[in-house]
Amino acid sequence: MSKNNKPTQFYATMSTTIVLVLISLFLLLFLHSTNITNIVKENINILVELEDGLPSGEIENLRTIISKYDGVKANSVIYLDKAAALAMMSKELNISDVVSENPFHDIIKFNLTQQAYSEANIINIKTQIELEKGVAGLYYENESVDFVKGNLDKVSLGILVLALCFVILAVAIIFNTIQLTLYSDIKEIKTMQMVGAENSFIKKPYLKSAFMMALKSTFIVVFIIGIATTYLIYTQNIIAEIIQIKYVILAFVLTAIIAFIMQVYTTNLIINRFLRRERR
Repeated sequence: MSKNNKPTQFYATMSTTIVLVLISLFLLLFLHSTNITNIVKENINILVELEDGLPSGEIENLRTIISKYDGVKANSVIYLDKAAALAMMSKELNISDVVSENPFHDIIKFNLTQQAYSEANIINIKTQIELEKGVAGLYYENESVDFVKGNLDKVSLGILVLALCFVILAVAIIFNTIQLTLYSDIKEIKTMQMVGAENSFIKKPYLKSAFMMALKSTFIVVFIIGIATTYLIYTQNIIAEIIQIKYVILAFVLTAIIAFIMQVYTTNLIINRFLRRERR
């Protein structure tokens, strides 16, 4: 096999690497999408608005009642007076908390576990809690989950489309790389065919080269994604809660399989076609 094709092999390796990075990102988003949605569910506040002038004993009683409902997260049931409610809502709605008159009542906020978070369960809790003395109403919003799902679908689709575009580019570069290499080695190939060499023997160095390019691409992707994942985990932010190592490993395995299919399988097809044509 000719050694004069290192530049084209480099381009083939780099294009494959770009494809694999994009595919890895798509796989990570796809595999973690359910986990992301579940975390959003557990962080959506459900608010119970209280009537004015409610004694502290009745407030504590309501907290106890709410904490016993199915699916309510432990230690998530918190009482907020009017001032605290205004501060929280101002932060969530991105509005000023400096107002002439506080429009909010005292509230009790709580969260549900991901398994218990459903429209039916919330409505059931709403029906029960609004029968209790001192409760003005229960309020929640379900748009956040749909918003996150919608954005995840859009981002995943965008990455997938971009990855497919680069797949086409990478396959084209691999095709040209192999074609150039084969034509530069045409004399050696003809000689081997004349002495009766099997196709498997002729293909061996090219398949080995393709295997090494796939291995290099996979290693680079694992290194890049691995460093990024490790950094995100150790920053202890919300993304650290989302990332699951089993999904990262699965994404690496699937990416490696795709790399070897792109390089080795494509190379094998191109060489087989070339050898059939040259034997005529």
